[in-house]
Amino acid sequence: MQHDPFGNLVDWGEALDRFEELVDSGRLAECQPGLIRVLRFKGNWRLREEVLKHAGEIQTPTIALISEVLSILADDNVYYDARVMAGDALIDLLKNVHAEKTDEMVWGVKKVVEKLMQTIHPPFFDDALSRVHEKILAPYALEN
Repeated sequence: MQHDPFGNLVDWGEALDRFEELVDSGRLAECQPGLIRVLRFKGNWRLREEVLKHAGEIQTPTIALISEVLSILADDNVYYDARVMAGDALIDLLKNVHAEKTDEMVWGVKKVVEKLMQTIHPPFFDDALSRVHEKILAPYALEN
């Protein structure tokens, strides 16, 4: 499997078809560099949203993928719906991180989420931040 099988992201139909094939076959984890490229590409919101919707299905996420999803959550220039999707994806991705990487990733997410929670946002985005905090950060704080 190629690490980036998506080709030209401007041709979203073909890239979306390829993405759906990977989802159906359970092979998303094999192409995380390509998923990161999709998330960084601002010219195709539909494909980006599909990646965010399905990112949590990856059982072995890389730190790079989690970092890219976190950067979408934190980016004030990204529309709120995508940021909410990023928050939901983070919850699932962090649950799938191997134990040796957990500390590093949780503390990075914690810093970003706490900073975001200090500013005013629409209520539905505040709810998304609260979900990330409650499902990932608060239980982790109790364990450590």
